[in-house]
Amino acid sequence: MKKFIGTALILLLGGLSLLLYLNSPPAGMKEQSVAVSYGDPVRRIAGNLEKNGLIRSRHFFVSLSYALNRRHIRAGTYRIFAGMNSFEILRKLTRGDILSRKVTIPEGFNLYQIADRLEANSICGSGGFLDYASDETFLKSLGIDAPSAEGYLFPDTYVFPAGSDPRDIIGVMYKKMKSVVGDRPAYGPGMTLHELLTMASLVEKEAKVYNEREFISSVFHNRLRKNMKLDCDPTVRYAVKKFTGPITVSDLKSDSPYNTYRHGGLPPTPICSPGRESILAAMYPMKSEYLYFVAKNDGSHHFSKTLKEHNEAVRKYQR
Repeated sequence: MKKFIGTALILLLGGLSLLLYLNSPPAGMKEQSVAVSYGDPVRRIAGNLEKNGLIRSRHFFVSLSYALNRRHIRAGTYRIFAGMNSFEILRKLTRGDILSRKVTIPEGFNLYQIADRLEANSICGSGGFLDYASDETFLKSLGIDAPSAEGYLFPDTYVFPAGSDPRDIIGVMYKKMKSVVGDRPAYGPGMTLHELLTMASLVEKEAKVYNEREFISSVFHNRLRKNMKLDCDPTVRYAVKKFTGPITVSDLKSDSPYNTYRHGGLPPTPICSPGRESILAAMYPMKSEYLYFVAKNDGSHHFSKTLKEHNEAVRKYQR
């Protein structure tokens, strides 16, 4: 009997020693970031951890997750520190202690600029973001009835997990936009949501002075009512994807449907993400007879009711 107890004790101690060894940090373990993708099973995560020298045994890690009923791991990027054992890593992953990034998307950014900003902050790749931002099937699942998410993503300061799924980012930014514009059958002077955001994006790109938004919106609404082309320079930039530098004669000749010097009405989609004030200005333009405006080279504009007055202002301010 004593011999049996002694053997059992030795086996027990041996088993405990093995478990402690398998749970302990591997030799030479270094601090690393670990990315977990959506839908990754624990076995795949454990294999990556073992491959990167962060755990001793993927089999032990998987067994530990089942034994402790810790199998739900949130997608994102995790920071694993040197000296963490398998249990501590498992607890960190199942708690969802992911790395987060604070990012500001300025008013007037277009999809390309948003994508670059997100990638620069290690939130998601620009390519993946742009792919989903133009995936009509995905966009319709969110309620966006447009060929792209341009103009539907609200510019604001956000905190996103590092290594986020672009679909989550688009969903969060669109939800914020919807909270700003609200749900209603029509917006402003009989516009749909798409028309409102398109008009607001033009106002956003043209307005440099805070209190001019309603004036600029008034000009655009008045021109549409009179079937006049909008002649909006920012739409030309969007048409030729030239977001800096001077606009050339060849740019103005672009036959893109976004070129409002060549095509009447609003462009097919918004050209940027408008902010709250531009949305309100597009929804509630001031009443005026203005049909023209020209930059005064100080950020403000001169507004005119007639072409003659406008031409005089152009000669004065654009000499």
